[in-house]
This record gives sequence, C-alpha cells and structure tokens, in this order.
Amino acid sequence: MPRPIEALIHADALAHNLRRAREHAPDARVWAVVKADAYGHGIERAFDGLRGADGFALLDLAEAERIRALDWRGPVLLLEGCFEPRDLEWCSRLALWHVVHCAEQIDWLAAHKTHAPQRVFLKMNSGMNRLGFRPDAFRAAWARLNALPQVEEVTLMTHFSDADGARGVVQQVATFEAATRDLPGERSLCNSAATLRHHGLPSDWVRAGI
Repeated sequence: MPRPIEALIHADALAHNLRRAREHAPDARVWAVVKADAYGHGIERAFDGLRGADGFALLDLAEAERIRALDWRGPVLLLEGCFEPRDLEWCSRLALWHVVHCAEQIDWLAAHKTHAPQRVFLKMNSGMNRLGFRPDAFRAAWARLNALPQVEEVTLMTHFSDADGARGVVQQVATFEAATRDLPGERSLCNSAATLRHHGLPSDWVRAGI
C-alpha cells in the first residue's frame, strides 16, 4: 500500500514568487531554475506558474525536451552545459543555450558542425569551487570561445557560494569584476539569495530557483 502522502502545487504561488524575484531585480531578466524536475514538483506542473519568466534553466536534455514539448519557445539554458559532444546536436535541434565551464566543452564546440551559431554562458569559479574556469584562466577561455564561428554570443557567469550567509558576495564580485574587466557580453551573477539580499549587482540575468 502506498504511503498516504499528498503534495499540493499552487501555480499561483509560483507566479507570486516569480513576481517577487522581478521586484528585487527590476532591471534584469529572470531565469526560472527548474532543475531536478522543478525540484521535485514536476516541470509540467510548475510550468503554468513560471511561464512568465524570461527563460527556463535546467540540467539535462530530457528536461529541455519536456519544456519544448510544453510549447515554450523562449530561452532554455543548460546549467551544466553539455556532457558529451553529441549533446551539441540537441542544443542545435532544440535551440538551447548552454553553460561552458571546462576546456573540453570548448574543444567539443570547436569540432561541432552547425549552420546556426550557439549562445553560451562562460562560467567562472569565483569561490564556489564546483564548476567553472579559474579567474586567471577565464580570459583565455573567453578568447577561445569568441573566436569560434560556432558561437554566437558569450554571456559571463559565476555562482555565489554564500550569498545568504555571513561571508556574503563582496569577495566573489570583486574577483569576477577583476577577471572580466573590459570583456563584452551580458552578465549573470545572482542566484536566489543574491537576488533577494544583494541589490544593484551587475546581473543582466538572475537565476531564481528557491
């Protein structure tokens, strides 16, 4: 016998949370981060409440297919990028944007044959120590991507490790700005906590998940 557990998903509450994110970042566009099957809510159940977002950010191609099957035609971002070269074919087919966080992903792009260049988000490890290029290697990675005909536009990105804690974001923002000074392109810095607690950061895209 299954456990008698019921989960109620309120689409209007999700829409309310999205509006709150916009209020805290009025000059930025908002990603609805729906990784891990919309954090267990189910992408299809969460979609109506979040369809007012500027884009959906998630982890894998199966979730990207599900978003496109819901007739979403706006931006879709793969937050961990491609896991193997053939994933780039799916990025072309589904018109996906994707994060580049290691040299292998640049190698795959350089070898990829496509008629339509792709939008990429170049990720810096500014202190999260999970994914991304070190600050001293970031410019070289940007230069490689910027020279590729397979790349349409490069957005500069990092992820805060302690935006909701005592350490805050000052050190990471300084690291990011020093390494990206004078580089063109939009910026995406703020996760949920930074969006709500640290206003005025140079973030063209905020990533609201919580």
